[in-house]
Amino acid sequence: MKRNPSMTEEDWRWFELSRAARGLSAAQIKSLERQLRSNQTDLDVRIQLFSYYRDRCLTSRKYSDSETKLFEHVLWIIENKPDLGSSMGHSLAMTSNRFKPKNFASLREAWLEKVTANPLNASILGNAASFIAWRDLEIAADLFERAHALQPEAAWLQLLVMHCNSQLSYFPFYYRNEICERIIEAGSRSLNTEFAGAPFLTCEYVSEAALFLGQYDVVRWCAEMLPEWGPTCEQMANAYLGLVALRENNRALAIEMLAVKRGYFPQRVVLRLARELFDLGERESIIRLIKDFKSKIKASIRNHWIEQISNDELPDFESFCC
Repeated sequence: MKRNPSMTEEDWRWFELSRAARGLSAAQIKSLERQLRSNQTDLDVRIQLFSYYRDRCLTSRKYSDSETKLFEHVLWIIENKPDLGSSMGHSLAMTSNRFKPKNFASLREAWLEKVTANPLNASILGNAASFIAWRDLEIAADLFERAHALQPEAAWLQLLVMHCNSQLSYFPFYYRNEICERIIEAGSRSLNTEFAGAPFLTCEYVSEAALFLGQYDVVRWCAEMLPEWGPTCEQMANAYLGLVALRENNRALAIEMLAVKRGYFPQRVVLRLARELFDLGERESIIRLIKDFKSKIKASIRNHWIEQISNDELPDFESFCC
């Protein structure tokens, strides 16, 4: 993997140490823990241990001490290095769903204490928001907004949109409208003001929310921007325009939006458009789509889908993209 030009040498070193941590042996871990006892502020050592226990928490039933160890490292980072940036700041935030409620509550309180002590530090506010968002979206949203106000050139609103989008799978369905409205509002401001991060993902999340709420002009607005980020995003834009076309009873345009060009691949939203067209009785254009992807999909899968269509069965697209 190549280094992202926006990463400092230190960020890149920590990223590589983090990636390699999952392969450390028990003897190497013991050696690192001895080093850390001698020097608590050695971030190279701590990040390796943090990353190792973070990954082990995925199999916590087997490694019962992992959450305790991870808790210790996360708490130390919150108390001593709360403005950790780049990929490590993101990795820190992603650990919040690894903790049981009691441990999460303690870490949440530690973050809020840091926020109170550093109300004008956007990195601390944003890191706190990213960690808390998994279980406390309302407080996190306020922190993201404050971080954005302090550091508008960063991508704090993008992170808010990402967390809102992830919540759609967990919140009760009757909250979906409210969350989608927030995604559109915050996402639109992000796309107008934030140029770091991954704005094409924000476009995708906003398009999904707008499609759900029937705000088709918002979908079209995103579709105008998406091609700026290359063929894959151009294809995504076409698929969303095709889904809008179906909702506006323009089946011919929806079929046109299925066309495969160089650089395109079988994205989830494209197969979703194909699935909706199938439900309306379309067959020929879906078969052409499958054939045009050629080596992007294994021949056995392509042939299986085409056989399903010939039997008037909906192709099991989910087995490929989900």
